[in-house]
Amino acid sequence: MTETILQLLTRLSEAGDDAIFPGELAAPFFGPVFDRLLAKRVLVEQAPLTDWEVCDACECGLPFRPIRKEGDGFRAECPLDRRQDIDLTKDDMRVFRIGADALASLIGAAAGFGVSPKLAAEKIWRLGDTPSGRAVFLALETAALTVNGIGASLRQAAQGSYITILAPNLPAEAARRHYDAGVYLIKTLEVMKPASNALGAAIDDAALVPVPLAPVLRVRRATAEFQWDGRSVILSRQIFPVFERLLEKAMSRDQVASQFQIEGTTAREAKDLIRELRDAFKAAGLTDAESKALIVTVRGRGYRLGVAAANIVIEG
Repeated sequence: MTETILQLLTRLSEAGDDAIFPGELAAPFFGPVFDRLLAKRVLVEQAPLTDWEVCDACECGLPFRPIRKEGDGFRAECPLDRRQDIDLTKDDMRVFRIGADALASLIGAAAGFGVSPKLAAEKIWRLGDTPSGRAVFLALETAALTVNGIGASLRQAAQGSYITILAPNLPAEAARRHYDAGVYLIKTLEVMKPASNALGAAIDDAALVPVPLAPVLRVRRATAEFQWDGRSVILSRQIFPVFERLLEKAMSRDQVASQFQIEGTTAREAKDLIRELRDAFKAAGLTDAESKALIVTVRGRGYRLGVAAANIVIEG
């Protein structure tokens, strides 16, 4: 799928103050839409280029190679190998700076917000509010979300509303940390889709509503305790080895523990041990359905944990 100019500018803007839109990338977009971006100062034209990058693995020692005019065009010459010379057009010489404030306004419009974005923190804008009252923010740079106290600043700006942040890609652990703090973090480019409007792209407001993340299963062996989905369960020392066997299998290639493997932890039948585990879960506040979702019966084979290995944290 061809990248729209709004998607391309959003991606390039992740470079922050160094973000530019070179003429060689811009040329395919020249036309009425491009002219409107110039008029709105989403793009600000800079002085034409006077130099070009050197050849790959070139040994000339130059930081760049000069550009000289040649007839109606231009040429970036390599001092060591004329075969590496590059012919350039006038459009190749053009370069544009990306106006972050104006780009934020355009992204807000693509998401259907009819108000001008307000700067909520350094390089983070509040685009508007969803019909359900969720405050939507935009961060064009990853670094903007790593500033000390940024969470408190955004909560203050949200004035009690739930928060969604459109942002560049962040590590999964960072996304979960924001989620645990009540902030829904989504990648702007994943929800920005091509559209037949004046912007060429749109963001569906349904994409701004959180998708629940799978809860982490946190196990503390020293206390025979685990936490899952906000609940804490302490198992007896007699039944905890059964849970440990299920944990071992969950971290292996074959995640199903057979009846014999379950029974190998004690001298009791597997079905009785699993029932006792589920009863302990329910005594701690889990529903019957949740207990069966946490320990899944695999017909004809045995039992497995209903949590992916990536979402299991085991402590000593």
